[in-house]
Parts: sequence; C-alpha cells; structure tokens
Amino acid sequence: MTRNEIREVLMQMMYEMDAAKTLDLETARKLAGEKLPGKNLKRSLQILSGIIEHLDEIDGSINAHSRSWKTSRMPKVDLAIMRLALGEIKYGDDVPEAVAISEAIKLAKKYSTEQSSRFIHGVLGAIVNAPEAAGSAADADAGSAAQEQ
Repeated sequence: MTRNEIREVLMQMMYEMDAAKTLDLETARKLAGEKLPGKNLKRSLQILSGIIEHLDEIDGSINAHSRSWKTSRMPKVDLAIMRLALGEIKYGDDVPEAVAISEAIKLAKKYSTEQSSRFIHGVLGAIVNAPEAAGSAADADAGSAAQEQ
C-alpha cells in the first residue's frame, strides 16, 4: 500500500470509530490489524495511538483555531481528517507539516466538500502557525543545535 492509501484507510478507521463511539486503543488495534497488514501496521498504530492518547489535546487545538465550528458540531469526516493530519504531524515520524496538510486537503476534496477542504486548510494552517506551535519547534531546533556543539 502507498502512504496515500494508508492515510485513506486510517481516516476511514477514525471516522468509523468516532461514529460508533469506540475511539479507543483496543478497537484501533483490531481494525488496523484487519485493514493494514504487514509493515504498515507499526507506523499506523503509532499514529493512531498518538491521536487516541492525546484526543482531548488535539480536539482542544481544533476548537481553539476554528472560528465557527466546534468539534462536537463538525462533520465526522472533516474531524477524522483533521485529527489524522495532526496525528501525523505530532506523532508520526517523518511527515512534514505541509505534506500532512496537503494530504488532508486531498482527503477532504475526495470525501467531503470543497468548502470543507478550505475549512480544514484554514484550521490546520492556524494550528501549525500558532505561536505555541512555533515556540515548540524553535525549542526543538535549539535543543538539536545544542546537542551538535
């Protein structure tokens, strides 16, 4: 499977678990084992685990940067797409922010509406460009530079 296909399956799993109100690690492991066999399973579980373990934090970021909608009122597809993108950014191992956002927009265009893709782009862009996000990236860069010396 390609990364795009994996991302699509992960988004569908997030949607399915949220709709069934079973957004937990046990269900994630079961679904991932069924839908993402082989080498894709480890990375996928890393992202899903990060999302599930930090769901309140992720939803809090979405709520804080969404001007008109809160997560409780958002379409579940849009919410699954944003949670996945933020999970990849924060808990994935090698996905640049711009790539995660671009892929989220593609998923929104495929599974939601053009209006949703713009909304998702705006919210995710605001989150990654927020001062606290920039501060943590600067802290990480400073830590890396200190280690190199």
